[in-house]
Amino acid sequence: MILRNSVLNGWSLFSIIVIPICLSVGMAMTKVDLSSATDISSMIQLSVRCSVPWLYLAFAASSIHVLYRGEFSRWLMPNRRVFGLCFAAGMAWQLAFILWMVIGHWGYYQEEVYLLGDIVVQIPGYLFLIAMAATSFMPVRRKLSATQWRALHKTGIYFLWGTVWSTYWYELYYYDDVQLIDYLFYWAGFLAWGMRLSAWTWRRWQPAPG
Repeated sequence: MILRNSVLNGWSLFSIIVIPICLSVGMAMTKVDLSSATDISSMIQLSVRCSVPWLYLAFAASSIHVLYRGEFSRWLMPNRRVFGLCFAAGMAWQLAFILWMVIGHWGYYQEEVYLLGDIVVQIPGYLFLIAMAATSFMPVRRKLSATQWRALHKTGIYFLWGTVWSTYWYELYYYDDVQLIDYLFYWAGFLAWGMRLSAWTWRRWQPAPG
């Protein structure tokens, strides 16, 4: 079937996803004034929007496989790492623009962007993301036991999902300039969590073998 094609798996799939992300960010950079703090802020927002779908897909992949067995769910499972790395690649753009903002527009960052609560969440989020990306590759993964690796990735994926989803929840309930995409990402994140819960419930209610 088409999803078994090598082009749609592994590093080829990563390229298919990440190249358009980079092109989208690059094209957007040519249309904004990168000496403007507000335009840099818009680039931070764009890079996040390019990244979030891949986090949600990585978060829900195993649950989709439990609930809906089929070719699509079988394709998702071995490509969870790819989706996670695509999210990491998009968030690398976000981090670059945040650093650009901090270095070039510290006053604006302090007055308009900086919130202590955001920093408290963002720093652990980046640490989890870096650790998860690094341990997705065998040379680093071998340094962890199977239990340590599972604990890191399970804790990390829940933390990252919670950070992203709560950002859109906050956007919807506390801001006036809500856009359609904010609703889409809020409900997509909720659906991803709902699938995790449903898959967990399904496993709990399955009769013991034998």
